[in-house]
Amino acid sequence: MNRNRIANKKTMKKIQTALILIGLLSLASCARKVESGEPQNTTPNNNVSNMNDLVVPAGFTWENSRDVNFNIGITDTRFQEAVHVVSVYDANPLAGGNLIARGSATLSTPFAAQLNLANTLKSVYIIKTSPDNSELSQEVAIEGTTVNVQLGFVVKTGKGAFGKTAGPDCSSGCTSTITTSNSNLNLNTGDVVCVTGSNISISFNANGGTLKICGSNVTVNNANLNNSSTLIVTSTASVSFSNLNQNGSSTSFQNWGTVTMGSSYSPGGSVLNNGTITTNGDYNLNTQSSQINNGIINVGQSMQVNGNTTFTNNGSVTTTQDLQVNGQGVFINNCKLWVKRDFNHSNTMQNYSYIRVDRETKVNGGAELSMYNGAMFRTLDIVINGRVKGYSNTSLVKVNGDTRINGGGEVINAIQYCDANGIETNNGTIGSGATQGCSLYVPITSCNTEGNGSAPAPTDTDGDGVSDVNDAYPNDATKAYNNYYPSATGVATVSFEDLWPSKGDYDMNDIVMTYRYNIVTNASNNVAQVIGNYTLHATGGALQNGFGVQFPIDRAKATSVTGGTLEAGQTKAVVTLFNNSRAQMATFNTVPGASASDTVNYTMSFNVTAGPSLATFGLNEYNPFIWNNTAGFGRGYEIHLPGKVPTNLANAALFGTAEDNSNVVANRYYVSTGNGLPWAISIPVKFAYPIERSDINTAYLKFATWVQSGGAQYADWYTNSTGYRDVSKVYIRP
Repeated sequence: MNRNRIANKKTMKKIQTALILIGLLSLASCARKVESGEPQNTTPNNNVSNMNDLVVPAGFTWENSRDVNFNIGITDTRFQEAVHVVSVYDANPLAGGNLIARGSATLSTPFAAQLNLANTLKSVYIIKTSPDNSELSQEVAIEGTTVNVQLGFVVKTGKGAFGKTAGPDCSSGCTSTITTSNSNLNLNTGDVVCVTGSNISISFNANGGTLKICGSNVTVNNANLNNSSTLIVTSTASVSFSNLNQNGSSTSFQNWGTVTMGSSYSPGGSVLNNGTITTNGDYNLNTQSSQINNGIINVGQSMQVNGNTTFTNNGSVTTTQDLQVNGQGVFINNCKLWVKRDFNHSNTMQNYSYIRVDRETKVNGGAELSMYNGAMFRTLDIVINGRVKGYSNTSLVKVNGDTRINGGGEVINAIQYCDANGIETNNGTIGSGATQGCSLYVPITSCNTEGNGSAPAPTDTDGDGVSDVNDAYPNDATKAYNNYYPSATGVATVSFEDLWPSKGDYDMNDIVMTYRYNIVTNASNNVAQVIGNYTLHATGGALQNGFGVQFPIDRAKATSVTGGTLEAGQTKAVVTLFNNSRAQMATFNTVPGASASDTVNYTMSFNVTAGPSLATFGLNEYNPFIWNNTAGFGRGYEIHLPGKVPTNLANAALFGTAEDNSNVVANRYYVSTGNGLPWAISIPVKFAYPIERSDINTAYLKFATWVQSGGAQYADWYTNSTGYRDVSKVYIRP
């Protein structure tokens, strides 16, 4: 600290009036921030050269997140009033989504929670785990401040658990549009032809480019996909093809609508089906073709997966006649496959869910029927010359007629083999973990409408109604679930200016704290414990700032506090982590090129007696604040997020002084006079804060537009998207 700072501190101790103190401290803070080598803010951004030039709309809250109230009910009557566990994720958990909240729901009591979600988050994924551990999974759009969902029992399992996307449309990107019948459409590279007419007929020849069909009842008489051309049938479309010729491995057919093939279909390139495809003839995949089915495929005759091809079924496939997997063909079944005649298998079938064969199954020599994680394969008769092998959790092979295992044939590993009338011929092997029996429980789902056996009674060691497998605290009846803000692996950030009630320089780095909360609830979804993990990244103010958080419960309900101090004299539970930031961190961690201190980690926890529901307590940043504890000031100089109420220890006489526009009667707190600027901001990710003396508006190039649009534009202003940051004004640790 330089001599000017020391002198200023001595002067401050002698000053008696708050306004004089504020004015001198403001001058002192500005002086202490202009150090040799520190960059100055001279670059205007979005026609707003500094924060004071912002035009802030009336009612703008400065919030990057919003509260959403969830009410998730259960209509699954299979288990009466037993507990179903509901989990909410910020994205598809199969693709890396993170847990936010988890709790109990029954037929009579829904899972209710108030979750503070980033404004950029447009949907969540909900998983319901039933008492038998079968799962329902559903993507839910966030279209307002309330989400009401009813979850039944017809559910998917395995890898194909999540639904399809909305898909493309004809609203943009079209180079030409067809509204009437046309028998001579030619497409070349760069063309995007959109067919929007309904009740019309067309023919096309594509040697490149993209054809989108969006109209209903469209008849395609002649269709040729060649070279790198793409055919898209959108979700609004229904199309009948007399004959679709998909030639070459670089062609692509994508379907979100309803498609009927008048004859057989043999695609040479890739196929993505998110809608319904029905063929009157065969469906054959040949060399180098591939397909992903997320919807429904109905094959009028037989189906073959030939050559070096892969068919992945995440939805439903039904063949009226036979299915053959030949040569190097691979069939991956993640949901439902129904073969109404024979299944002849010569390479690899990977079954993660349910396969039904109404007549005979042949597993030929060198072929493997691979069964994963509780899958089920049901057939009338079976001939095993190759291998049936189970992986991970035990799967079921169920034979209603005859079994013939020939020499070299084997059933091994995690398989329960059920032939109720006994194995007729066994010249091979059943062993290496495989057993005979018919008791294995396989739940009924939308993929597996048959199921098997009875659900075992769940183990509930602590007797709280939540089975051990779903209970994060199976030996403690007072706790059951972990709930996280912002998520199980994410962190949020709160950044402060420390000169309240005077304005600062708005580099928002005087205190920068990231944090994650784990709110532990019991089987009734009431809060039992609060755990906070915090990391102090920057102390860009020379002042001796304290940091604390006010929680939405009475102080008397908070017990067994660790890692912090439960303040006396408070109505609400207020926990402080430190009262002098300068003692926590030797350097500012805001000046490029200067030495930097290590970040400082804190873990705080307390128990909650007779806690409120998660719907009342919520998952959010709660009410973090700092206070100016420098000599001459003290505990009453609290600084909160805009709109957040002060604690009992705040000095209410300071409201409305200097440049503060707080008004207790109007319930308005911590915004400035003039254009209503804040002294703190909350961001639902780890925030790369500005360097010293560069206000947030110049470091983040979309910030001004976000503010002046009332939050309608650039809700992701704080990200590192292209053109969003002036990198020279964002602090990077040396």
